[in-house]
Amino acid sequence: MNLSGEKRHLAFKALPHELFNKGGKVYGYAVMSGDACQLSDEHCTVLSHIPSGYILLEDIRQCTAAVVESTELLDILKDLSDTGFIKPFDKHSRPISSINIFLSTYCNLNCAYCYGGAGRSDNMPGGSYGMEQEQLSSEMGRKAVDYLLKTSGIRQGGSAGGINFFGGEPLMNMEVLKDIAEYAEEQARKYGTPIPSFSITTNGLLVDETFINLCKQHHIGVQISFDGTPDAQNTMRPTTSGQASYPALEKAIRLIRENGIRIRIRATVSNRNLALIESIQHLESLDVYDVHFAVASGHDLDRFALTDKDFETLESAFDDVGSYTVERVRAGKPFVRCNNLLSAMAQLHGQKNKNYACGAGLGLASLSPDGSFHICHRFAGMNNFEIGHIDRGIDYRKRLKLIEQMHSDTHKECRECWAKDLCGGECHYSNYEANQCISVPSRQMCDLHKSILKTAMVMASEIRQHDERTYFRMLNNSM
Repeated sequence: MNLSGEKRHLAFKALPHELFNKGGKVYGYAVMSGDACQLSDEHCTVLSHIPSGYILLEDIRQCTAAVVESTELLDILKDLSDTGFIKPFDKHSRPISSINIFLSTYCNLNCAYCYGGAGRSDNMPGGSYGMEQEQLSSEMGRKAVDYLLKTSGIRQGGSAGGINFFGGEPLMNMEVLKDIAEYAEEQARKYGTPIPSFSITTNGLLVDETFINLCKQHHIGVQISFDGTPDAQNTMRPTTSGQASYPALEKAIRLIRENGIRIRIRATVSNRNLALIESIQHLESLDVYDVHFAVASGHDLDRFALTDKDFETLESAFDDVGSYTVERVRAGKPFVRCNNLLSAMAQLHGQKNKNYACGAGLGLASLSPDGSFHICHRFAGMNNFEIGHIDRGIDYRKRLKLIEQMHSDTHKECRECWAKDLCGGECHYSNYEANQCISVPSRQMCDLHKSILKTAMVMASEIRQHDERTYFRMLNNSM
């Protein structure tokens, strides 16, 4: 068992077992593997220090140092793993492969539901996440690039990872965006490594020719935050001066499309835009054919958050989008791709079980302007979900504890649910927002997710019966 490099942070937990003494010797039975064997005193000592929850290798080493040599410990752990008495775990020690970089914690919108600002507290500026309002420095951005290029050598396949520019509004710091992209390409050429992929999530108001040229030059994927209809956009996402934001947004979308840059829309769903098919139809008029719908964070129950009745309406709205998709496929017409449904369809086809809702804290982390890492951008500024600093590295104990809580097996409500292995325990932030605990799922979001899965099943059946080639093409574009 080679535990060099990042593997030194490997963790173990005890699996169900029974130890007993017969004739002065200790024997053990590993319940899950069915192995029964005699255990040495050293094996028993090591096993006694491994709890039912994960513990880091370095902590096991400290606890057993008086009895077991370090070199012997590795062999003992391998024996116990091979026979099923303990289980190794390394997800918390894997290098971060994707970073959401907060280019700015300033924003030029005043969104009613902003989970990074006024939506959390009336005293918080939008996009600040409770942190100091500042722009990311070029120095910090370059450190992020160096981090990804360094860790690419120990990630499977040696991929260069990815950078998503985020905020606040990231285009309020466009010069640093440009510097990061240029530096990444320069360093990748210098060291002969792949270049990280780039993407950006922006509200679109500052899109101009300079940004368009950056996207073309550095192959930056673009996601625009837009709530689907002019009314929803202007009501929920006004500018900081209180003006309507749709006119500038529409101009930005058309400029991006005219330059041949593919974009995805991220539409936040509030009680102002439950009729998703209206958003779909409006996106068609803008020649935009890729959208992901995300339910608004429920910070202000009076103004916009969804009630149980609204969630029922939303389930029907996704059914409408599913029917629209099937009808368009049958007619051979283009359609707006709803990522929520097509991703579910692809997952169902692949029959891949999910233990986690997403890659938060596993391969994904967010980087704030002060250099702190959080498990994802939605938890930025929240100390309980900080997992390290770019100058000091990852806090593996804290990361391990959070990843354990995010595993769907820790969610009591999930254990008997038919969709457990399809959703992975629901969005960690939605869970936390609903229940102040990432391991207790949001009931409303669970019900919605299960309804979306059922709609995706119907879509898959209808489309595959009609045209199997189109069905597989849709799957490939969703993966």
